[in-house]
Amino acid sequence: MALSSEPYRTPPAHSAKGAAYRLSLAPGRDRATACVDLCAALLEEDETDTIFGRAFAQGICAVEAALRTHFPNNIFGDLDCIAAALLAEARIHSTPLAHLRQHLALIDELLQLYGSNSPIHFRYAHDFLYGFDWVRWVRKAPDQRGSTGPFATAFLHYLRKRGNELLLLIAADDPAYPRLPHNADRNPFSFLRDPTSEMRLHASLAADGLVPVEAWDSRGRQCTQRDYSALREQRADHLLHNHG
Repeated sequence: MALSSEPYRTPPAHSAKGAAYRLSLAPGRDRATACVDLCAALLEEDETDTIFGRAFAQGICAVEAALRTHFPNNIFGDLDCIAAALLAEARIHSTPLAHLRQHLALIDELLQLYGSNSPIHFRYAHDFLYGFDWVRWVRKAPDQRGSTGPFATAFLHYLRKRGNELLLLIAADDPAYPRLPHNADRNPFSFLRDPTSEMRLHASLAADGLVPVEAWDSRGRQCTQRDYSALREQRADHLLHNHG
């Protein structure tokens, strides 16, 4: 892997818990797109003042609220791609409004399932929002899964199934997924995921185009052609040995 000689962009020191805005992984931009701006950019003029348009706007705000509730220490929270995916999938469905609401409910369920109020207790939603989970899934069966997007309901149903499997493993105190001490975060990866390490690592990856889903852009790149999990581990190791 080629390692950038350019300094990575370090976001400003900021506590995600109770923050007035979400941070962005977009190179050169610190703030994620506000929900009201997302809706204005994505909804067609004839959709805005409709039941469907209002449900979409309320739903995106609900996703943001659920992210804060279930991942209160999450750092980066770009919702552009997930909002665009929700809208695009609903528009082509035979019952757009019903499908949109079901899609939103599924995302809310997943955030609850994997977040800090669950025995799974992941600290960040970054692996979901920026496509690392999706790439791992697609690359196991690329011929069958290659056309499925990172926020398509087909993939989200897999995440729900996998989450319920993890709950069973945790209940059995599985060596790979043991029960956690109270309020401890789960980290199944080999690299550090404290806030400083997480910010440094993912800002570095984004600056070099090594994030599989450019979630900060509603039309951003979504790529499964590279093993982004392995690239992330290599970059984490490089940063650890060069920055301490």
